[in-house]
Amino acid sequence: MKVFLSVLIALGGVLPLSAAFWGWRLASREFGRLAHDLDAIDVIIETPDDAFASWKERAEAMYAIRQPKFNVGRLTYTYEWVQRMILEQALNDLKGPAWLGTAGIAIGTIGGVWALWI
Repeated sequence: MKVFLSVLIALGGVLPLSAAFWGWRLASREFGRLAHDLDAIDVIIETPDDAFASWKERAEAMYAIRQPKFNVGRLTYTYEWVQRMILEQALNDLKGPAWLGTAGIAIGTIGGVWALWI
């Protein structure tokens, strides 16, 4: 019975830690892709007008990098910019609390398993 309870306690610690790592990894990857794509699009936007034959050609170059969620004139990549800023802030602001929560889960799990065997 102690082994079964130890496994349950260990799973109770491992599953939240895995979920936290998974969420952090997904957010980091998406932020990285957004930052890379939007930086490349900024380069196209800031390119002198004589580099492209028309605005349509410039837009096609931007769309080749990333298709916007919606297109309303100059607001073409607004959704993506907002998403990038939110992810950047979340990843920076939640770093400390995430480490603290991870440490708490790990210590609680180790303490729970240890308590069964003492």
